[in-house]
Amino acid sequence: MINRIKLFKLTIFFNLLALGFLFIGTAHSSNQVLTINQNSENTKLNLNQNWLYHQGELSTFPFTKSQDGASKWQKVNLPHSYQLTSINLDDSSDDKFQKTFHRDVSWYQKTININPKPGHKVFLEFEGAHQRTELWVNGTYVAEHATSGYTPFHFDITKFVRQGDNNLITLKLDNRKDKTIPPDGHSADYVLFGGLYRDVYLVTKAPVYFSFPWESTQAGITITTPSVSHKNATVTVKSQLKNTSNKDKKIKLVTRIVDANKTVVKTLTTDKVIKAGDDQVLFQTSAITSPNLWSPASPYLYSVNSQIIENNEILDNQNNPLGLRWFEHKLGEGVLLNGKPIELIGANRHQHYPYIGDAVPNNLHRNDAIKMKQAGMNVVRLAHYPQDDAFFQACDELGILIVEEPPAWIEFGPDLWMDRLEESLRITIRNHKNHPSVWGWGAGINHRGPVKRLHYAAKEEDPYRVTMNNGTLWTGPQHSGVTDIYAVMDYRGAVRPENELLFAMEHSSSADTLGAQALISRYKGDPNLIGTAAWSGQDGYSFIKRDKEYPNLSTWTASSWDAFRLPKPHFYWYQSELTQKPMVEIAADAAQVDGKVQIFTNADQIEVFHNQKSLGKFEPEYNDKNQFLNSPSIFVPFDWQQGAITVNAYKQGKRVASQTKVKAGKASQIGLKIDTTGYDLSADGSSIVMAYVYIQDKDGNQLAGDTPNVKFTIDGPAEIVGDESIGANPVRWRYGVAPVMFRVGDTPGTIKLTAQAQGLKSGTASIKTKNWSNNEKSRQSVIYDPLKLQVDLGNKQQHIQDEWQPWSVAESEKNQFKYSFTALNGQNIEATIKATDKLAWTHAWGVPGDLSFMVEDAVQTHSELTLTLANLPAGRYHLKTWHHALSGDKKAVSPLNFVLSGANKFNSPNLYQPTYGRKIKVSTAGGGNKGDGGSNKAAKGYALHTFNVSHNGRVKLNVQTQKTDALLRLNGFELIQVLTQ
Repeated sequence: MINRIKLFKLTIFFNLLALGFLFIGTAHSSNQVLTINQNSENTKLNLNQNWLYHQGELSTFPFTKSQDGASKWQKVNLPHSYQLTSINLDDSSDDKFQKTFHRDVSWYQKTININPKPGHKVFLEFEGAHQRTELWVNGTYVAEHATSGYTPFHFDITKFVRQGDNNLITLKLDNRKDKTIPPDGHSADYVLFGGLYRDVYLVTKAPVYFSFPWESTQAGITITTPSVSHKNATVTVKSQLKNTSNKDKKIKLVTRIVDANKTVVKTLTTDKVIKAGDDQVLFQTSAITSPNLWSPASPYLYSVNSQIIENNEILDNQNNPLGLRWFEHKLGEGVLLNGKPIELIGANRHQHYPYIGDAVPNNLHRNDAIKMKQAGMNVVRLAHYPQDDAFFQACDELGILIVEEPPAWIEFGPDLWMDRLEESLRITIRNHKNHPSVWGWGAGINHRGPVKRLHYAAKEEDPYRVTMNNGTLWTGPQHSGVTDIYAVMDYRGAVRPENELLFAMEHSSSADTLGAQALISRYKGDPNLIGTAAWSGQDGYSFIKRDKEYPNLSTWTASSWDAFRLPKPHFYWYQSELTQKPMVEIAADAAQVDGKVQIFTNADQIEVFHNQKSLGKFEPEYNDKNQFLNSPSIFVPFDWQQGAITVNAYKQGKRVASQTKVKAGKASQIGLKIDTTGYDLSADGSSIVMAYVYIQDKDGNQLAGDTPNVKFTIDGPAEIVGDESIGANPVRWRYGVAPVMFRVGDTPGTIKLTAQAQGLKSGTASIKTKNWSNNEKSRQSVIYDPLKLQVDLGNKQQHIQDEWQPWSVAESEKNQFKYSFTALNGQNIEATIKATDKLAWTHAWGVPGDLSFMVEDAVQTHSELTLTLANLPAGRYHLKTWHHALSGDKKAVSPLNFVLSGANKFNSPNLYQPTYGRKIKVSTAGGGNKGDGGSNKAAKGYALHTFNVSHNGRVKLNVQTQKTDALLRLNGFELIQVLTQ
């Protein structure tokens, strides 16, 4: 065997050992599959539990002494609002300038035992806090953050902590009006709630680590896809590594692309010496062949696992999402995703909920995303500020596109305000750019249109995504300006500028949904009108008084959910228009028209019954206002005052859905349902769960209208959010439904909720929570790295197939050869080729087609050879072998028989015909005759053998020609361990 090949193999082997591949042999459905060790030197602990909180200013500062037990300090968990508020925001008389509501300071304190390893850095990481944050550690002032209340940040507290001891963390959050912090200082059509309202973490890092992504344009890990097609996807991973030690560090950067089955598909390794006190930006690029593409219809998610390794120790381990997709924006075609037109239909979203304001736990962010997906929506505009990481994670998984923008509303601010607005956009992009759900960035100020510096900043941070201008019809440029997409509020019949695409970033509707139906039909009928986002997805809060009963609650005619996330009529129409699962819904009273019954369905036809008597069969009626819709609503001419309406829905004559609604009688009982949408039942002390009481008559039919007061009690590790002082418990609400919210405790157990109302039979419901850990590492998915080996055979002049391992042998009279290979995951495999006749190792060129370098060379003999593979880990395998003959004469190429031994549950072709084809004879000048084209088929002409082996397995594949003394070639082989379900 050639010495250079041996050296090449040994180098791979020892390099893989040095990567810190501390593999664990795990049973995966009887497979012994290697798993990637992700236990790094770094730690990340969730700090949401057990804080002390004080509302308002203090006469003496609590910097050096814990306030546990002190007057006016209360124990709270995060996310936390400055104050729980009523559905009408405590009847605040503020206007859109919000001069008093939550305009105060909040103090938070927590004692943490911090015990980092010597030389490690210690950080406090915040996902967001309203809005100026100051930090003290053990009485010493550390720093402040004042970029905005909606962007992540961190403090380096290394030099302030007492290692191995308790450390007192004190925070002052100032939500008073501040003209230097966007979006504050001006009017707003949303509310700036106070408090430590997003997750907080304690992070320790080894001396060499990945920087936080928001630190700079180059910071953290940035994943881009410079080219994507159905055939190939190029992935570039840019990583910034910091060396905070006083020594040069020789490290390995290992980056793995992992598929949705948590299996490694690519591994990239870079060796680098990072100077003391320096940082380095490293690029790694590879490609995925025949990629699974991400789209709203099929949101296939890869991930990228990144590790820094020094002397077999994993210093840092990070995981990021990866979705492979590409956008095109073309006049006359609209938006194309992965080469196909896509109609973008969705809504805007504010992040707040009743009572808790912005202090929304991760499960409720996910709840919103799931409900949007249930409606069939595929796009959401995040208005008017950066939102929680949990929402992005959910949209990645569900397939919902996102437009995100910096925190603003209408007004411009002074220079410092504008500087911070730009920095907020930069931080937002750095934080969320790896999410495949992000379609584009808002690069304007709402209502005002494009802002050049925001567009330029967005392009510097993320040149791959489009920017949008955030315009209106009544002010600012009536075009996209410097941005890429004309995004406008279509409240007054927006007109598309010539040679521009138009996205309706906001639009209204009517209570009966017909307004939305007409607008969306218009957009569907013109590919240059690329999408719509209703204002808003949910009813929300504003001091622009709109609701008669609750002036500070904005109830929108176009919204699909109320503030408590109860579905409104628009939800069901969107579902009928945008989803495929058969459905039918008799519209609620708010969407009914006098003398008619409105029905939403995605079926072809319905039959309607009143008290079991048929009113006839009906189909959608199209007109110039709904002509481009899939499913306009159906209006049945009937004055429904009493009794039951039943609707049967049909597709192609087959009943596919049915619903019955009854005009309910007198209230008699309570139906209680706990909605765990988006909640994984973890006892994390943070999650808040929605539950709903349905007021019913004696037969279980739901009443409409306002509910009576409903009182809730709870048993088990949980507490109800709010009390009588804010109208949360007891509560009365609308549509015959009374909502309640409860926060789970940090101890697992059964939570039983009971609802009572005067004169009604009570209702109960329960859930059971499970253990939860504050160690974020515990939520890392297992990553499998099954064995994969690709070997190209030939003599020492062979052309080696790209990314395959060579088995090259000089001319020899031997009939047996043995070699040790290192698979891509670092495992060693012994391979032996033996024949009765001598083995000839060949090379050639002039073979066209995929894998041409592999199929042009071969080891060959006559009649028979045996390939033996040893040291195989237990599991299921696919073995592909190539036997291409360089001949244009089929008669000269003998069929092959295969016999597998040493394995069980094996399968090989009974009779296999090798591919064949003449090579192209090429002169030194480049001319020559053509081949017959047969060689182009060789790549897909392999023989597939499947088998199972036990630990340290040994399998023999005997290959024989059917014709006596015929030529037999083996060009190469591929061995893959298969993860079985």
